[in-house]
Amino acid sequence: MVELGQWRLHSGQYIGEISALCFVHLPPDIHSLPYLLAGTGSQILLYDLVGGQVVTSIQVFLGIRVHGITCSLVSSTIGSSSCTLGFKVAVFGERRVKLLSLCFEMALGCQKIPLQVTANLRLFHLLPKFSNWVLDVCFLKDEISSLEESFCIAIGCSDNSVCLWDMLKSSVTCEIESPDRCLLFSMRLWGEKLDALRVASGTIYNEIIVWQVVPHGQQFEALHICRLSGHEGSIFRIAWSADGSKLVSASDDRSARIWAFDGERGNSNEVHGPYLAGPILFGHNARIWDCCISDSLIVTAGEDCTCRVWGMDGSQLKIIKEHTGRGIWRFLYNPECSLLVTAGFDSTIKLHKLQSFLFRGSDGHGGIEEFSNRKANLAVSIPNSAEHMGLMDSKSEYVRCLRFTSEESLYVATNQGYLYHATLCETEEVKWTKLVRVGEGAPIVCMDLLAQSPLGLHSGTADWVAVGDGKGRMTVVRFVDDACFHKVGQTLTWSAEAERQLLGAYWSKALGCSHIFTADPRGMLKLWRLSDSLRSGSSVVGSTDVLLVAEFISCFAARIMCLDVSVEEEVLLCGDLRGNLVLFPLLKDLLLGTPGASEKIVPLNHFKGAHGISSVSSISITSSRCGQIEIRSTGADGCICYLEYDNDQKSLEFTGMKQVKELSLIQSVSPGGDFADDLTCTSYAIGFASADFIIWNITTNTKVVQVPCGGWRRPHSYYLGDIAEMMNCFAFVKDEIIYIHRHWLPDCKRKSFPQILHMQFHGREMHTLRFISGDSLYNTNGEHSTFYRSGWIATGCEDGTVRLTRYASGAKNFSSKLLGEHVGGSAVRSICFVSKVHMVSADVNNLPDKTNRESTASEDREVPILLISVGAKQVLTSWLLKERKCSKAGNDTIGPSSGMFSSVSFQWLSTHMPIKCSGTHKKMENIDELLGDLELKHCRGDKYENDWRYLSVTAFLVKRAFSRLTVCFVVIACSDATLALRALVLPNRFWYDVASLIPVPSPILAVQHIIISKHAVSKDNIHDGNLYIVISGSTDGSITFWDLTASVEAFMRQLSTLQLQKSIECHKRPRTGRGSQGGRWWRSLGSTLTNKQVVNSVSTESGFQAENMGTYDSLSEVFVLRPLLVLSNIHQSGVNCLHVSGFKERQNFGHGFLFNLLSGGDDQAIHCLTFDLSVPPTSLDSILDKTPDMENCIFNFQKQNYGIRILYHDRIASAHSSAIKGIWTDGTWVFSTGLDQRVRCWCIEDHSKLTEHSQLIISVPEPEALDATTCGKNHYNIAVAGRGMQLVVFSASSCDVGRGD
Repeated sequence: MVELGQWRLHSGQYIGEISALCFVHLPPDIHSLPYLLAGTGSQILLYDLVGGQVVTSIQVFLGIRVHGITCSLVSSTIGSSSCTLGFKVAVFGERRVKLLSLCFEMALGCQKIPLQVTANLRLFHLLPKFSNWVLDVCFLKDEISSLEESFCIAIGCSDNSVCLWDMLKSSVTCEIESPDRCLLFSMRLWGEKLDALRVASGTIYNEIIVWQVVPHGQQFEALHICRLSGHEGSIFRIAWSADGSKLVSASDDRSARIWAFDGERGNSNEVHGPYLAGPILFGHNARIWDCCISDSLIVTAGEDCTCRVWGMDGSQLKIIKEHTGRGIWRFLYNPECSLLVTAGFDSTIKLHKLQSFLFRGSDGHGGIEEFSNRKANLAVSIPNSAEHMGLMDSKSEYVRCLRFTSEESLYVATNQGYLYHATLCETEEVKWTKLVRVGEGAPIVCMDLLAQSPLGLHSGTADWVAVGDGKGRMTVVRFVDDACFHKVGQTLTWSAEAERQLLGAYWSKALGCSHIFTADPRGMLKLWRLSDSLRSGSSVVGSTDVLLVAEFISCFAARIMCLDVSVEEEVLLCGDLRGNLVLFPLLKDLLLGTPGASEKIVPLNHFKGAHGISSVSSISITSSRCGQIEIRSTGADGCICYLEYDNDQKSLEFTGMKQVKELSLIQSVSPGGDFADDLTCTSYAIGFASADFIIWNITTNTKVVQVPCGGWRRPHSYYLGDIAEMMNCFAFVKDEIIYIHRHWLPDCKRKSFPQILHMQFHGREMHTLRFISGDSLYNTNGEHSTFYRSGWIATGCEDGTVRLTRYASGAKNFSSKLLGEHVGGSAVRSICFVSKVHMVSADVNNLPDKTNRESTASEDREVPILLISVGAKQVLTSWLLKERKCSKAGNDTIGPSSGMFSSVSFQWLSTHMPIKCSGTHKKMENIDELLGDLELKHCRGDKYENDWRYLSVTAFLVKRAFSRLTVCFVVIACSDATLALRALVLPNRFWYDVASLIPVPSPILAVQHIIISKHAVSKDNIHDGNLYIVISGSTDGSITFWDLTASVEAFMRQLSTLQLQKSIECHKRPRTGRGSQGGRWWRSLGSTLTNKQVVNSVSTESGFQAENMGTYDSLSEVFVLRPLLVLSNIHQSGVNCLHVSGFKERQNFGHGFLFNLLSGGDDQAIHCLTFDLSVPPTSLDSILDKTPDMENCIFNFQKQNYGIRILYHDRIASAHSSAIKGIWTDGTWVFSTGLDQRVRCWCIEDHSKLTEHSQLIISVPEPEALDATTCGKNHYNIAVAGRGMQLVVFSASSCDVGRGD
């Protein structure tokens, strides 16, 4: 037994906004790039920019965010084989300043190249708490000593004063106050000596006061220099130039201004005549948070998530927009290496390389030089274009199609039937070769290319080019590219369609050059087989060398735009012009069999509107195994869709979607393993945004290439190498000219930019989080869980995103991936994790036969694990766990001792949204008839209003024995003061309204549920009946108990009478608002449901109601449930959080269960209620008489089927110094958090008395949610979310949780 005194709270890693940055400059001959200090939360991280890794970290403050960092070199020892560098680092936040010692020890090799670098960061000195906030810190050189070491620091405070701190005496030697005393928003110090120190202060009056420190006898005083006016908003940031002659200010008015000072600077250090130097910099769409100025440029960053580079003449040179959320807080620019570092609310630190050729001249006139020796910008014309100079006419030749085969090979087809080849030389010359003219000069309307691997050691490569002309003829040409020239091999032409009916020609890599597809406007796809003589290189070929094998007829009659083939699974995938996906059978016998009459083939399956009404631009099979095919498609809706096809069941299921907001059309995704649940693989989306061609790094959310080209309708082509940042080509046609943009660096050892140093996370505040229990993941297959100190956390954010984050004890970094986004970016307010299935007995009259019973019994072992998220605009989204086994070398591992590793993710399952006329409001219109005189007018509102939000959710799974159907019952609390019970039937994904829980006099903020068995459990783990109780906490401080048993049981009985297994599942995908027609579909049980009398507090003739394409049935078809028990005024204000401990079976009497209910509210109080549920009811009275706790029973409530007793009630009036936002308990320990930024641990003692055991100050500002999980014996993981997320460990012994020293 572990003693209570051995339990401790340990602070873990914080992931959230980056609030401070500072370069640590090492000698350039030793280290090419500086190190980087980054402040996040209360900790400091040290990064090696060359390796892109965290070197070390340290916790600096307790609950105080790091606002700024500055450092100074104090010692340097460089020998022949080693080097030691010492820095002093000042870190400040709020009213605190701490000094750290940073020491680098390097083992040097030849030419002073560091072989091994060791960095040591430790606390050096703690300054006392200042009376005002610290806005800036500056190291000063000692006046007396000739040593370079700095012993004094100047500290600028928010009352417009500067304090001088002597590190040797550990005291404030003097305080210099500005003549203009006022509160400040910002301050920046400049100077290395105290008597030359200048101060720029941004006041609350939108002015900048510039003053300097001058000696006055033995003391120092402030000398006012000037007052700078012009800004119309608060001044958030000020930056001095390196020589102190200029400063730039950033403001709330979305502008930045440059100020300069005239006058000679002699020994007097006087400054005269400030003036506005240059134009006002307007361009940001929101507040500007940070700015800097160098000799040739100005950089600003703001709340609009952009970092903008300006010339000294005010011209905007570059816009970097690669952060999300509330903006870019801080950035750094190093002119020596042209390195720009940006950091923001989304926890990301990104490195950008601003090339030296970005700015021209020293006169301040900036401009963009698009390409240098690293890039090539070519503008060429086809050979015959010179014959028709001027305006185009019917005889003019122009480009119709372009195709890259490599970075130096480009095929061009024209309207006059010519096919050219362009060789791009390293000297930026283009060598043209006229290859062939096809179709008697008919215009070429489509072209596809198949590049083959080398034919032999000296025979070069072979390219197969297929072109279709306006006459309906197909021409296939084989080209051989030798070292010296590009020559035509064989040519084959045949009539594929009627005139003007041939619109597409497609090769398939899986089929090679043996087959080719052609498409017409009506959705028919033809498969042609090319003879062996053509493929073998025979010089004699004819029209008989091509045979029509099959015709694939789409059910949508829309033109096929793209396709892919899986020979192993014998399927053909197609995407059409209207956003649909069609899947055809493609048997091997058809491909390899004896030629005969062509077959007409109909689809196996289809998915309507996978990309809404937008065209499908690409489709590919990402993997295929054991009859499961994973499919990825892209489209003109800017989305990447993921589907899964089961070849045995012939089912096509939508499994996920990734919306790339930066692209309006995605042409393709770079090849490689970028499936939806891949956390580590780098992938790129290639497409267009308006008139620009863009390559977007999906993994890092960075823009790789942006080329203005006029849009996707122009003929264009692109080609990517292994690393898109360093190897990319793009060509497009404009005004009869082919523009070729080529960036190709074969030396992959060079670093590619931008780079990500710190993981990207949510860009706004988080309202909810849940641990994904490791026990739930492993117990589904009967194995014992080895999940201890690593796992996953699901989080929901204000920006509508849901993320899955992996944590591990001792790891320096989290890893996180985006699961998806709520419709329209609506805020996510609550998340629940559902893993346990409650089995109920089957109806004897509806038992399946023995064969079906055995098959369904095997399916019972496959337990669905769900994640439910709800939020604004009444959006409810469900996610299904998708678990994969991978090799031991994989990055996503969870079984540290078992040798079994797994990659875990959730795939989108279904989205539930209300229609314009909300069903909840419609039901409320007649509710007065059931409730008599009770007024619920505040619950109704405008029936067309959709500003309501879901505030809380809880869910549980119920499965009837020997049935394939599993029902997820979801209880949702809405801000319109309604509480509803809905059901999601799996695997059909049908939604039903089951019950309305009334009355709810005020909105509900928290809901929990408990489920116990009414009777003994059978040997098959099947209950004869369960008791379903929901507990809710409201804004009026009340806690309410609801009994859902009758509703759940009646729904399961009626569901068992239907044959939903035979229903065709509706095709669904998430809505995106960009041409998407996805969303939820409803099914109604209709007349098959018989009305039942509900035995509850409110009895009414009722059944179930389901929406049918957005319509509601009458109110009499929905259960109406009254509260079982209302505990009024438990809290003096809103109940923000609830948690119920797992039940403990009472051994001293009957069949009873003991629970602890913990609640926290705005009144800063924690309440602990201990109650028990007793079943069966037959002996309840006798049981109660025998119970020793009966004498202390606070409340006793008996019902026909069970009894509830509230045994104990304890209240901690001031558990936190502010509102309590999260609480969790397991019946022994209680963890709580509140706006006081603390996690408190409580112990539940006898008679449910709460005793505070320990507390910990956390780094998360404004905490909103808390969750915890047990991890083995004597170990708890606690996660707190708000403006960031932090992991806290509660254990009986010291453990490594990845925290700083």
